[in-house]
Amino acid sequence: MAIRVGSRRSVVLLALAGLLIYVAWIGGPYLRSIIVRDAAVTTWINHTASPIRGYVDEHPLYPGERVGADGRIATVEDALADQTPVVRAEADLERAQDRLQALEQRESILNHTVESRSALAAAYAAAFKQDLDSRIAAASSKLTFIKQRLALERIQAGRLTKLAAGGHSSQAAADAEAEQVADLQRTQIEIQTELDRTTQRRRDAEQGTLLLDDGTDAAIAARDLDEARILLSQTESDIIVAKVDIASARNLLAAAKGIYETTRRIEVQAPPGALVWSLITAPGAAVQPGAPVASWIDCSDMLIDVPVSDVELALLTKGALADVVLEGERRIRRGTVLLTRGAASTIGQDDLAAIAKGRYPGVGQVLVRIQPTPADVAACPIGQAANVDFPEVGLIDILRARLRL
Repeated sequence: MAIRVGSRRSVVLLALAGLLIYVAWIGGPYLRSIIVRDAAVTTWINHTASPIRGYVDEHPLYPGERVGADGRIATVEDALADQTPVVRAEADLERAQDRLQALEQRESILNHTVESRSALAAAYAAAFKQDLDSRIAAASSKLTFIKQRLALERIQAGRLTKLAAGGHSSQAAADAEAEQVADLQRTQIEIQTELDRTTQRRRDAEQGTLLLDDGTDAAIAARDLDEARILLSQTESDIIVAKVDIASARNLLAAAKGIYETTRRIEVQAPPGALVWSLITAPGAAVQPGAPVASWIDCSDMLIDVPVSDVELALLTKGALADVVLEGERRIRRGTVLLTRGAASTIGQDDLAAIAKGRYPGVGQVLVRIQPTPADVAACPIGQAANVDFPEVGLIDILRARLRL
């Protein structure tokens, strides 16, 4: 009976010892993370690449230096950049300016031509009108004289006709006088017709139509003036177009110069105040487009890399609270879970500036974000050890999750 009781006691002790070993195995990482500050302050690593081919200058920023207000980390310069577009744009602008100058000279000549032809056309029109006025005055005087002579000849013809009828004069004399009256009447009609035509031409001249005696247009000077005015108008339109072409050529030249300067010399930049983490390409080295030149970190985005077991990881969600104590400090900082990664897919040094020293195969990862102080941003304590506790998850919660209770 005593042997049976002893056997039961041994089984219970063995079971209890096994349970304690299991609890120690499950809770070991949790307890160790409380005692040992195995987390680390970290942040994201950002890489900058060269957008052009060329050579890195001799005075880049080195690791540990801060990026200034200009954002420059290094400068890449290509002494063999193609300048052909700039030269072509300069030639196009020069041609456009020469064309405008030629058009302006032509405009000046045409303005002088228009002025001289305007004066000539005005003088010719005045002389033409004066000539018509003289003809009208002469025809009017001649017509008045013919009318007076015709009246006298008619009286004489009537007197001779009466004398011939009484036998006191010959009929031939009366007939000759009648013929003279008919000739004067014909002359009067011709003069009146000419006077009417000349008067009409004078009225037309006031409207700008200068007609010769044969009915053809005599406004040759006016036509020359119209041609000169048309040429002047066309030249003025061409000047407007030439000015637009010059403005376009200047814009193209400015764009070509901008592209040339961009492809010849460009600065590899980062946000002002960022910390240069590494200089990947040495000063004076040749780079191709897309080749990494340097890496930098933003100390205002402070993270804590926390190694946790997969069991504890399963109990944490994004936004969960975390109590953080940095090495050398006593105060507790409040942070929140940014993201979680299982042991099979942790974020490494390609993305993070520092990795927790408690990381080993089979351990998950939690990134906690904390709000840095101005002193933290200035010191940028990347890699500093830290202790992180998740107050919403305790050892009992981990054991229950592991044992599925």
